[in-house]
Parts: sequence; structure tokens; C-alpha cells
Amino acid sequence: MTMTPQDLIKETEHLFSLPDVALRVNQLIDEPSTRPADLAEVILYDPALSARLLRLVNSAYYARPCPIETVTQAISLIGFRPLRDLILATFAVEMFRGLPPEKVNMERFWFHGVATGIAARELSKRRGVREGERLFLGGLLHSIGKLVFFSYCADDYAEVLRLIDDERLSVIEAEERVFGFNFADLGAELLRAWRFPESIWKAVAYQLDPDQASDYRLEALIVQGAEQVGGIVQSTAIDGGEALATSASDYLKGLAERLGLPADALDELPGDISLQVVEVFEILVPGASVVY
Repeated sequence: MTMTPQDLIKETEHLFSLPDVALRVNQLIDEPSTRPADLAEVILYDPALSARLLRLVNSAYYARPCPIETVTQAISLIGFRPLRDLILATFAVEMFRGLPPEKVNMERFWFHGVATGIAARELSKRRGVREGERLFLGGLLHSIGKLVFFSYCADDYAEVLRLIDDERLSVIEAEERVFGFNFADLGAELLRAWRFPESIWKAVAYQLDPDQASDYRLEALIVQGAEQVGGIVQSTAIDGGEALATSASDYLKGLAERLGLPADALDELPGDISLQVVEVFEILVPGASVVY
């Protein structure tokens, strides 16, 4: 019998389940009577999460004029949904921390994810997408399906890599030949199992071909475009990719056109978000040795 993304996520749910703090926060956010102090009480049971939340709300990502000193204050200022996003982002990074470096360079993976997430948030803002901030998570976790493959299907994934090397297949073609589906399908199914909003998991599901999306095509296009912007930021910040300048400029103009924005609207986007990317990456991946 052919395995589906749903089968694989069901089979691995014991490995990839959210911790109690995340589940309780999710539950409280869905209750209309919840106050910031109720959420703070749950979060404070996890000192590492509390400290990371305070660092994030005081970073360039939020650009607050005055420092935020308590978890309750942070929740009141950023709101419940952004809080849920930050907590889910934190736990997603923690969940895959143990993957061996010979399978995947986790620091590069998450740097690219953070850059994609922040680019998705910024593109949503510029395009006027309602509640577009939530696409930070779609961008951050756009490739999380790859981590499920690396964690649970390492031997089969070796065949994917062989097909890429020997038969010059693309990653998507090779994954679909071996598994019958690709990392975007798998990642979307994991996010759906985590009860992410439909606008996020469908954006991840259709990121490779937004025109195939019957719903949330714009969100999928934003995640697709943000992934490329994230690659430009990573190339410049980590790989010294000055040679990318011309092709990056052409890509950004084309992306602006696809999003219905003025041709030069995104020219400065990679540079504009670089500081935020570095700060959020260092908070989500403490102790990282990536050089930029």
C-alpha cells in the first residue's frame, strides 16, 4: 500500500507532538475569557521559554520604543495570536535539535527558515494581507517536512539523494519517486496535525505551485516568494553572495509584479530585514556558530 503524508504523520505523532505548554497556551487562546495573566502563568512554568519570549519582543523584529520587562506585559503588547506564533516557532526549533549534522546543517536550515519567515511577514504587510503576520510561521516552517524525512526516513532519503546525484532529478522529483509525495505535502500535513490555521498549512502545501491552490493562493505565493528572498538574505549574510546581486534584483522585480506591487517595491527588502533575521535566529537557535 502506498503511504500518504497523513499516514507518515500519524505514524510519527509520538515523535512530533507539541509539549504541554504549547497545547495549554493554544487552549487558553481559544477561550474568550482568557487574560494575559492566565497565559503568563502557564509560560512562566518554562523559564527558558519565558526568557526567549522576552528577548524576542525586545528585538528588532518588534521594534518597541521601550523595553518590555515582564511576560504579562509582553503578552498584552504583542497580542495572543503573535504569542502563539512565537511559542510554536520556539518549540518547532527545539523539537528537531537532535538531528545529526551529517544529515542536515540545522543552523543553516533555521537561518534560512527565519529569513523566509520574516520575509513572508514583510511581504504580507506590503501586500495588505489580513492577519498576514501569521505567515511568519508559514515561512519559518516551510521546509519542516524535510526534517520529518531526515528524522524518520533517513534510509529512504538516502535513495532520494542518490537519484539527485545519479539521475540529476530535482529534490521534488526524487522525493515523489521514492515516497509518492514531497516535503511540502508532508510539512503541510504536520502543521495541520498541529492545528495550525488553514491559511498557514495550505500556504505551505502549495508553495511549490501557488496556482494549484483553490484557496489561499496569495498566501502560497507569498511563502514561495519569501523562500527566495530568504535565500538572498542567507547568501549575502553567510555565503558572501555578491555575485547574486543581478539575478536577485531581477527576481525581486518579478516577485513585485506577481504580487501586484510597484516594480521597485521589493528592491531593498533583503537588506531591510537582515538585522531582524540575525536577531531572531540568535534567539531561536542560541549558541549558533553560523558566521555572518
